[in-house]
Amino acid sequence: MKTEVVVFESLNKVGVWSIDLPELGVNQVLLKTYYSSISPGTELRTLAGKEKHASPFPFVPGYSTVGEVVAVGKTVKGLKKGTMACVRGGLPLNDKLGSSWGGHSGHLIVSQEEIFILPDGVDYRNATLATLLATALHGVDLAQARIKEQVAVVGLGLVGQMCARLLHFGGANVVATDIFEYRRKIAEQAGVTVVSPTSNLRKAFEPHFPYGAEVVLDATGSPKTMAMSLSLLREKPRQDPCGSAQDDAGGNEIGTFEILKQKSHLQNGWRGPRIIVQGSYAEPINICYYDLFDNEAGFIVPRVHELKDVFRAIELLADPKFNLGGLVSETHSYKDAPAIYQKMRENPSDVITECFSWK
Repeated sequence: MKTEVVVFESLNKVGVWSIDLPELGVNQVLLKTYYSSISPGTELRTLAGKEKHASPFPFVPGYSTVGEVVAVGKTVKGLKKGTMACVRGGLPLNDKLGSSWGGHSGHLIVSQEEIFILPDGVDYRNATLATLLATALHGVDLAQARIKEQVAVVGLGLVGQMCARLLHFGGANVVATDIFEYRRKIAEQAGVTVVSPTSNLRKAFEPHFPYGAEVVLDATGSPKTMAMSLSLLREKPRQDPCGSAQDDAGGNEIGTFEILKQKSHLQNGWRGPRIIVQGSYAEPINICYYDLFDNEAGFIVPRVHELKDVFRAIELLADPKFNLGGLVSETHSYKDAPAIYQKMRENPSDVITECFSWK
């Protein structure tokens, strides 16, 4: 049996190949793909040869796929043909073609443990985002943002959009920014407050967070932005000899409500601000130790996601109250993959992500 696959052939070169499928193993499942979505940060980085964990060229990219179970191995139990599921990529299909992570394929072979059954009524194109939504959930969990806590999100690509919406959905006071107006508009349409960035990012957020944010989530993937993101962290309040709270920036008295809030921080134990490095970074990140030390700030780097996060992501996909609108910009035939990747490389401002149709 043959199937077609998107292949990263060499640096910045994409093709569509027809290959033979291997025989199905006893504990494996064959999935006929309906849709697969692009993870822009990871996939464009692998295409440029900058992903540390990628297979050598040529390889099949992608790890966000939805399809129908069409065959199961002899020992597979409790899984019927016709079941709709999402998967996090597939196994390598032959010895000459690598997998990073094999999701953009007309058929996928996966182990039974990698099948995540979709509930009825879920939009299949949105369901291709389950893996990335799980990654966003993992980062948001580590942020531990409380209801009404001030959260700044910097970078509104696909994962940044999801994080901002999850935090807003959970009751945090979220303000977000991105250099691209299109991305800010998409987030705003989902109910997230946005600001236009300036050379002084602290000034851009100041009308909303005059004393900084308790949580800063950087999803830019740009190490150059890190210093600006760190500047958004709330400064640790201090006490003068008489015990009154003061503004650390200038020692001036601040508003009555803010004084009470700062005193509460001091009396109940300082819960330091946190920066979540949620983006995907190909280059080293340089930070100033004292940017964290002075405020007893946490620096958290989430590692992808856990299995439980995928199940929770699927539950969210089925929740009509959770807004995923605008994240999948367009759906294209997989045969157009070379042109789509070129467009995303050349015009990143015009898209959040794209989806391939394999039907």
